Amino acid sequence: MPDVIDPYDFTPRYYQLASILRERIAGGEYQPNQPIPSERQLEELYGVSRTTIRQAIELLMRQGYLYREHGRGTFVSPQKLQKGISELTSFSEDMKQRGLEPGQQILAIDMRQPPEKIRQRLELEASAQEVLYLERLRLGDNIPMGLQTSYTVLPPGQTITPAEVETQGSIYRILQEKFHLIPTEADETLEVALATPREASLLGIAPGSPLLLSERTTYSQYRRVIEFVKIVYRGDRYRYFAKLTR
Repeated sequence: MPDVIDPYDFTPRYYQLASILRERIAGGEYQPNQPIPSERQLEELYGVSRTTIRQAIELLMRQGYLYREHGRGTFVSPQKLQKGISELTSFSEDMKQRGLEPGQQILAIDMRQPPEKIRQRLELEASAQEVLYLERLRLGDNIPMGLQTSYTVLPPGQTITPAEVETQGSIYRILQEKFHLIPTEADETLEVALATPREASLLGIAPGSPLLLSERTTYSQYRRVIEFVKIVYRGDRYRYFAKLTR
């Protein structure tokens, strides 16, 4: 990864800077519990504004790479904290991190008007354009792991084809490579649900079996909502991990 900020890259400068700092942390240049360079030093090193630097630091703090101590500065989080706080990843990336081969079965894909509840979650106007509707059975090593339904806001007049989804696997990758939209932040809720007959049939479990229900609202680098996704995971195949500190 380049160690300079490219002003002509479509990626926002704060995201480029955050990526550089994250690589330096991962490479051991910035050690746990040690301070990172000051805002003035970062400004001189990378030729970016204080606002850009603060946005990058805030992003890394949310991801668990940094923490701040009042009056002392910003420090690198201990390694165990980094592992305990999840980054924004696609299902495919999540499966690969767990050592499983991701797969999918497309059940439905089309452009449609979302239900009013979803439209509100996407922060769309009543007369907004159609969004991409995609329902997929998600697999890990060819075993059903979850049932995923997503509504994705695309640039006007654009769409994503079934062939693209089959080839790429990850909607996040398509958004970045085809439309220059980078999923950078998300609000996610988790709760327990019971499998409906249809969900049970698709997931290969008994009706009424416990499921982990995740609902996620995803934001682009421009801090606009680009996706609402709901996924139910098999309770016997999927576990959510978070490390908490005080």
